[in-house]
Amino acid sequence: MHSTESLGTTRLFKGLPEKLVTHFENHSTFRRLDEGEYYFKTGDAPRAFAVVVSGQLKIHRTNKAGKEQVFAYAQAGDVIGLGALTDPYRACAMDCVARAATEIIEIDINVMREKMHSDATLANAIITELSRQLSTMTHLVDQLSLKDAHNRLALWLESWLVKNMPDAGDKDVLIVLPYTQSEVAAQIGTVREVVSRGFARMEKEGILKASGKRVSVVSRSKLREMANG
Repeated sequence: MHSTESLGTTRLFKGLPEKLVTHFENHSTFRRLDEGEYYFKTGDAPRAFAVVVSGQLKIHRTNKAGKEQVFAYAQAGDVIGLGALTDPYRACAMDCVARAATEIIEIDINVMREKMHSDATLANAIITELSRQLSTMTHLVDQLSLKDAHNRLALWLESWLVKNMPDAGDKDVLIVLPYTQSEVAAQIGTVREVVSRGFARMEKEGILKASGKRVSVVSRSKLREMANG
């Protein structure tokens, strides 16, 4: 897995000159994280720029009261540490933990920064990825500010379907969610009890039927209507 190909096929590096990708490969380290192992914590100094090869990393913060907010799940092909490329001295503002056994490729920050300043193709690729991540964060802020918890739950579910089952259309679809209700709650800025009530409300309104992680969506149109509410 520790190969030029594994870097060159990821979103950020795809299309970059092979010589450049090989250069990064020669300055990288392959690392495995066990489930539950932290890659970095809030307040840590930036350690490296990393590409996720397999598994999943959870980017999150937990307040003093124990309430958790998940900002992103980094999966195969995603990159973390972009902020360190523009500000290598700023401490990490979030926690990053392996949600499952995860493999990553770490690239020395200084090597990335040097090439970023000298190679316009790489700089443009980094700007594009930063813009994508900023858009995701802006979308999250918009949800937390302008929608109630049940609307956010419906929007989260609709977005999950669009991403993971793009060909489902408006027909009935049975899915097994990869997250518990507590994990869903952490992504939409609420608590498990609110997610449970949200699913109960959607079931009452004929949108879906839910049992644990198993969800049968019976009306995509009503789901979208609630998501847009």
